[in-house]
Amino acid sequence: MSVDKYPSPELLAQAKQQRREPPEDAIFNYFNSSDGESMRFARFPASKVVETKGTIIFMPGRTEFIEKFIEDIHVWNGLGFACAAMDLRGQGMSSRVHPNRDKHYVRSFDPHIEDVHQLFEKAIAGKMPKPYILMGHSAGSHVILRFLHDHPRDADAAILVAPMVRIAAGGVPRVITHMLSFIMTFVGLGSAYVPGHTAFKDGRWVWRKKLTHDDERFKDEDHFINTKDRRLAVGGVTYKWLLEAMRSCDILNAPGYAEKINAPILILQASEDQIVDNDAQSDIATHLPHGRLVRVDGAMHEILKESDKHRAGVWEAIAEFIDLKNGPDFSVL
Repeated sequence: MSVDKYPSPELLAQAKQQRREPPEDAIFNYFNSSDGESMRFARFPASKVVETKGTIIFMPGRTEFIEKFIEDIHVWNGLGFACAAMDLRGQGMSSRVHPNRDKHYVRSFDPHIEDVHQLFEKAIAGKMPKPYILMGHSAGSHVILRFLHDHPRDADAAILVAPMVRIAAGGVPRVITHMLSFIMTFVGLGSAYVPGHTAFKDGRWVWRKKLTHDDERFKDEDHFINTKDRRLAVGGVTYKWLLEAMRSCDILNAPGYAEKINAPILILQASEDQIVDNDAQSDIATHLPHGRLVRVDGAMHEILKESDKHRAGVWEAIAEFIDLKNGPDFSVL
């Protein structure tokens, strides 16, 4: 690494100020996935950069949408990288299978993997500069891991922020949670909210205490919902979503599964995470052939929406994973 700091404190400060303003060259659009469902995506080509160093492709976590990553899109653009992003189906402005948009409901997690493949086929490959580096948060990182397993040639590397390898149990045995969600779905109540979850509400300050120390960054999501489009919002978890998430986690944790994911992967773990299971993250990191786990001390689940000191730790880890000055080179692996 050069003695120069990448990214610079000035770039991070500027991105913080611009985090609610998409880059001027942003392109938002839609494509139809293989089953005909409409998927929203965006490209941020960093058009002022003479020679881009690659493309960072964002996958949002549960309830999230493209705009939530704008702060880090500004950072990546400032470092000379193009960016892209997609709303996962069931949230943001992508298709939702349940008629009540507030209910976070999926039939299966499998279509998420195909949607990412279609994103590459229709919006990334041949249109954005290589190498391709996936970057996701929570459930988005979960989808990335399964995608890298099923489509090993599409992406070159990944950065996983607080990945949902398993959901934090909160002291309840996983078998009980799995059984309850299965029974509720079996008797026709799969679209009911799990206890403690409701339709979308502005603020959600009880949740903030589990997600980030930064009050202002926490408000970014509501800002876009209230000023851009209320349809960006999605409410709480349904029993069916929980059931399918747990089933997908079982796939991810199956013996021999992680060993077949050969891409270089950086896992950023929030030491104070109450949403996903840190022990499961630590375990899967030992099974990934080219996995690296970095613990961000003091950070909660929303690491990218954390305070400046925690975000500085994130970027230090990324700078050790990727040559941000000269551009990444994964050919040595």
